[in-house]
Amino acid sequence: MDKELLLNREKEIYEKYQNIVTPYIMELEVRDSEYPIEIMNEIRAIFTHLSRYKLQMSEKDLSSAENHMKRAILDCYKYLCISISEEIYNFRERYRKVDLKIADNGCFLPELDRLESIAKETFIKAKKSEIQKLDEDNQYELYEKAYISYCNIEKHLENSHNAILFASSHSKKSNFINIIACIFTVISIIVTIVAIV
Repeated sequence: MDKELLLNREKEIYEKYQNIVTPYIMELEVRDSEYPIEIMNEIRAIFTHLSRYKLQMSEKDLSSAENHMKRAILDCYKYLCISISEEIYNFRERYRKVDLKIADNGCFLPELDRLESIAKETFIKAKKSEIQKLDEDNQYELYEKAYISYCNIEKHLENSHNAILFASSHSKKSNFINIIACIFTVISIIVTIVAIV
């Protein structure tokens, strides 16, 4: 095979490692404070095949390194989807006592539900592609779509920050008013009972 073509393929592996895998790994470490072992294993395999390629000029090893690179990126997408999904779950738990229906004039919650439904659906399709043993290009594409879908939810949460704070402060005021109303009701009942007796 043409030496320049082989050199470009090798260079592309290094570029993907530096420009795609490394930033995703850093994002995962910041989000979850851990480095998924599956990604580490893929990286080890990439550089094992690259070293064999360099030492033996084996094009087969270069192809294997490319495949492991694809798998490493796919795993990054997968783990980022899981991480963002957990973040959304934690968001819903944190704000479960807040009336999010009032956020952004009633538009926030339906959009969050819609985006989350799309993200879950695309992630399930991606996971099923592994079970169905679709080729790696299809799996890669499906996991990338799932990752983008989850990123859309994050953007929605970020863009709605002020609306969420408004709903949260309004809910706290409403809860305070409800508590005061309950106290007055109890006092009224006690006073009525005492007056009757």
